[in-house]
Amino acid sequence: MKKRLALILVLTFVFSSVVPVLALTNTVISQEKAVEKVKNIFDTTSYDRFNINYNENDGKRKVWELNWSNTKSPYGSLSASIDADTGDILHIYMYKGYDPDRKTLPIPKYNEEEARKIAENFAKKLQPSEFAKTRLIDREEPVYPLERTSYRDSYYFNFTRIENDIPVEGNGINMRVGAHTGEIENYSFSWSWEPLPPAGNLISMEDAEKVFSDEVGLRLVYQRYFDYRTRDENIKLVYTLDGPRGVLIDAVTGKLLEDEYYDVYGRGAAEESMKMSDSGFTPVEIKEVEVTKNCISKEAAIDIVKKYISIPDGYKQRSANLYEDYDNPDQKIWNIDWQKTDDDEGGSIYAQVHAINSELLSFNFYDYGRYSKEFKQKYGRAAAQKKAEEFLKKFQLNRFENVQLEEEREQVTSPEKIREHYFNYTRLVNDIPYTANGFNLTVDAQNGEITGYRMRWHDREFPNADEVLTKDDVDARFIKNVGLELVYASIYNSKEQTSNYKLVYKIKPSKSYTFDAFDFKPLDYSGKPVEEEIKTIFTDIKGHWAENDIQLLVNLGVIRSAEDKFRPDEDITEGDFVKLLMIAKNHRISDDTPIPIIKLESQDSQSNEDIQKYIDAALKLGWIKPGEAEVKRFLSREKATAFVVRAMGFEKVASLSDIYKDTVKDIASIKPEYKGHVAIAIGLKLLSSADDGNFKPKNSVNRAQAATILVRMLKNDSN
Repeated sequence: MKKRLALILVLTFVFSSVVPVLALTNTVISQEKAVEKVKNIFDTTSYDRFNINYNENDGKRKVWELNWSNTKSPYGSLSASIDADTGDILHIYMYKGYDPDRKTLPIPKYNEEEARKIAENFAKKLQPSEFAKTRLIDREEPVYPLERTSYRDSYYFNFTRIENDIPVEGNGINMRVGAHTGEIENYSFSWSWEPLPPAGNLISMEDAEKVFSDEVGLRLVYQRYFDYRTRDENIKLVYTLDGPRGVLIDAVTGKLLEDEYYDVYGRGAAEESMKMSDSGFTPVEIKEVEVTKNCISKEAAIDIVKKYISIPDGYKQRSANLYEDYDNPDQKIWNIDWQKTDDDEGGSIYAQVHAINSELLSFNFYDYGRYSKEFKQKYGRAAAQKKAEEFLKKFQLNRFENVQLEEEREQVTSPEKIREHYFNYTRLVNDIPYTANGFNLTVDAQNGEITGYRMRWHDREFPNADEVLTKDDVDARFIKNVGLELVYASIYNSKEQTSNYKLVYKIKPSKSYTFDAFDFKPLDYSGKPVEEEIKTIFTDIKGHWAENDIQLLVNLGVIRSAEDKFRPDEDITEGDFVKLLMIAKNHRISDDTPIPIIKLESQDSQSNEDIQKYIDAALKLGWIKPGEAEVKRFLSREKATAFVVRAMGFEKVASLSDIYKDTVKDIASIKPEYKGHVAIAIGLKLLSSADDGNFKPKNSVNRAQAATILVRMLKNDSN
């Protein structure tokens, strides 16, 4: 009764300030009911600020937006969206706030299975009938190079709606559960009650695959990869999707569908300098001085711009700067702009000129008043294309002969209303498109003037294409390795401005849609091969006393192996242990070399060079002493304690060995420099003495014991 009264008082206070909003809306669910729905799930008493907003989307959906927040540290918040007609909770987002003392704990309180059950129970409570029609689906996402082990803070679950055993895109329940709290951090419910087409009389998957190969398929191109950190460039021959990235094949007619808002992921992928010994300049400084000395003046750059375009009266040259082309080190660019000064409506011209070879790189006209004037199109696309190509033939004839026009594939609803025509010409090298080079032009559809121009052209060495895979081969490999799937998808009709569900075949989600042209290995965004996902399943740990610890390290990503044997009772080498310790503590090998996925293999197949990198890195961190660890030497118990205690940051205290009492009977057998480490390790329960009270420091450590030591270390870190 007291809680009910408190709620009434709170709501009375809150709603006294939002009565005008209520009066302006006609909803089934009132503000009070919307707030009650959230308060029945979450405790909101810790927040000191609250507000209500109301939204309508084309009159189709009315939504209450509820927002709780804190005005004091740690500034947490809770927001929720409630359908004002059905009462469905559409979105929930909880932010705990920023706590500088909070650290990422290596071992989650909840494992993935426990988190999944929490998510399922929550979804069943909010949307029982809809959740019953969903299926938990793991989706492939684009991958990025692994930098380091990153311990999990949250679990993500995607429950997709299934009708007629077919996924309905954009429909379902998505959730995020805190790995350490078990709390719902994010919740999203999306469901369409529009009728779905029947699943009969569909073309077969084989027919859809043929449509894909015949009408879309993969395209051979030169792809430029540029590392903005190291400034390194790499040009590779790759196969990538040809045409619109969101390939949609009508599952009834077999025709390609067009939807400008749909992409492949659905709505649900790189000189010689003069030595001046007397100047005191570094080689880098000398090089920069020499490059800058060779640059043309600002006035010369302006003259070059005026050869291409006329600067209208009323435009005043405002600024100019010379800077390095970030995409092309050792090149300088003049960036110059003019501003319109005699018109309230304003306007501007921007141009770029290569400061070394004096080429115009780009220009753009912006007349802000043109959109307020009456428009009548005089140049259709064909006439505008003629204007664009006349410009290119006049100023870039040789290069124009080595480009191809990229045709627009999207259907244009009202071509007569288009104010600007855009043309993209891609450079051809060995008759293969080089997507990083070419021309982009904009033509005014009313007066036929070129209002935008951009050229990118690199003098580079290009890989030979003689040994690339054939298109038929790569299309077949793509179908086999990635493939198509049948889904219900909402397709937007731009002419009618409506969306309707259709049964379509679409490309399956994948980690990459770009492939090496020679071996068809998938490439990440930097042009490096995507690491094949390693599923670590050991068949020799079931029932072993260390099974849980070994499996926990697998779950955390500390141990990843393509082998099915862990060999828990085999002795572990110092090199292997240091490698696992480095990954468990989330450290790189060096400043520039990321730690790769660990592959725990047999000793004979281990790479000495690979292991040595971890030893060298641990040496730099102070976790091991010079000569203390070798690649193939077996690990002793006293060394294990020293390595781990140092990694935990206790070396300074451990080195004061004289202050520790004799904690084990065979203390005299322990090297004096390790006595403090052993005492700390026993105190933290990282290791323990034997039943007879001896520590047995020279005994070797097997793999199972090593796993347990690492898990205990991580648990201490968590506490």
